[in-house]
Amino acid sequence: MLAILVRAALLGGLVFGGHAVNAAEQTIEKTEPKKIEVKQADTQKVKPGTAHAAVTQVTEDMMAIIRRSTQLMADDPQAYYAQVSDLLEPVVAFSYIAKSVMAQHYKTATKAQREAFAKTFQSTMVETFAKGLANYSDFKITTVPPTGDVSGQRKVQVIQEVAGKDGTNTVAYTMGQSKTGDWLLINVVLNGINLGSNFQQQFAQAMRQHKNDIDAVIATWGES
Repeated sequence: MLAILVRAALLGGLVFGGHAVNAAEQTIEKTEPKKIEVKQADTQKVKPGTAHAAVTQVTEDMMAIIRRSTQLMADDPQAYYAQVSDLLEPVVAFSYIAKSVMAQHYKTATKAQREAFAKTFQSTMVETFAKGLANYSDFKITTVPPTGDVSGQRKVQVIQEVAGKDGTNTVAYTMGQSKTGDWLLINVVLNGINLGSNFQQQFAQAMRQHKNDIDAVIATWGES
């Protein structure tokens, strides 16, 4: 959701089910994913409307898009990206994450620059996630239920285990509850790598390279 390897981990990991991929080196496969299994361990402990239930549902919806859009990825990738964007937009706090990525530079940016970066940040993330997910098959995703009572908490960590041919990866999602009661993704830790922090470092480095020219950073975001 950075260097190419770290950025790929961030972008690929932010999608629920989070495998990290290098989008620059991967191509969209035309073959149908062989097997994708999504489950909640001990569903008796996971209540509807909770952060854990939200993560599991989005994972299932994302995998459904991949299964039915195999040919669309090859024929009309923009239409495929639009489907992924429509799914993620209501459940990922893109603007909040973009603000955190800009860090102290958010205060000095104009409203137009803030909005422009948020838009660019979201579109880049969605496209990279979509490309990355299209290359994975034969993996099992398990949402681990909470170990204690998390009811009443406005910020909850949700753990998923993603098992594939390359082993098992652990993804920790930080979910925040909005004023309307919806659960939104606000950060990801992939195999111990804090993706939000790495995005901040990438933005800070880009600001140094472009001599604090925010417009230049926005214009070139996602190119390196």
